[in-house]
Amino acid sequence: MVRTAVFSGRFYAGFSDELKNQIKTCFLHKIGPGSLPGPVTKKMIGNAGLISPHAGYIYSGPVAANGFYEIASFGRPERVVLIGPNHSGFGSPLSVWPSGEWITPLGTLKIDEEFTNSLIVSTEHLSADTSAHLYEHSLEVQLPFLQYLFGNDFKIVTITMMDQRYETAKLLADNLKELIKDGGTLVVASSDLNHYEDHETTMRKDTLLIERIEERDTHGLFEEAMNKKISACGLGPIATVLMLFENVRILKHATSGDVSGDFLHTVGYLSAVLN
Repeated sequence: MVRTAVFSGRFYAGFSDELKNQIKTCFLHKIGPGSLPGPVTKKMIGNAGLISPHAGYIYSGPVAANGFYEIASFGRPERVVLIGPNHSGFGSPLSVWPSGEWITPLGTLKIDEEFTNSLIVSTEHLSADTSAHLYEHSLEVQLPFLQYLFGNDFKIVTITMMDQRYETAKLLADNLKELIKDGGTLVVASSDLNHYEDHETTMRKDTLLIERIEERDTHGLFEEAMNKKISACGLGPIATVLMLFENVRILKHATSGDVSGDFLHTVGYLSAVLN
């Protein structure tokens, strides 16, 4: 099964050279790291995690670039497990693309079918379901950044969470932990933070979540979002990656207003690295 680049030309540039230049611009942006990552020649030893936003590159790309710049220093992963929310409402509550490949303007990435099959067998309620992925952008937009860094030599595992309860995140994290024991895996949690409020409100609400993230307080993460009405869309993916790693480092927090200049209707973006 082939997953084509559904959001190419919409969330990010649709042609290879144009897309590479767009990614370079994100790295060099004033909200980005300010320089380009060097060639990644070593293999990843151990595992690493990343919390990364998933809006159009013109909005969230510079914040995302901070995380990808940092993750390059960990080395080239054997596989990347991507976990994101299900915005479309299609498909099963917890789903993984089972086999085949995903295509972007930067090339083709193969599904790690052996790893994916093992995860399906061990994880109750995880379905081999392509329909949940057909109209979902949160995982696709991570891939060109990864390909820019690592080429197309790594394999991917793509998981969407419509069911983002704490219990579901815990189940997924426990089973992933068993499968990544040998190292070489990067786990990317795809999420934006607060949505469609003014810049000051979004920054304030986001900061409450970021404090819970820094403390690795996954119960508190859900409670804060519910009690303070914080509309982050990927709490499940964030909780899952927090359960997998002991150390969290916040790299960049900004809103769409910092890029667009519209400070009345903003979305919060966070980039953080875990190991």
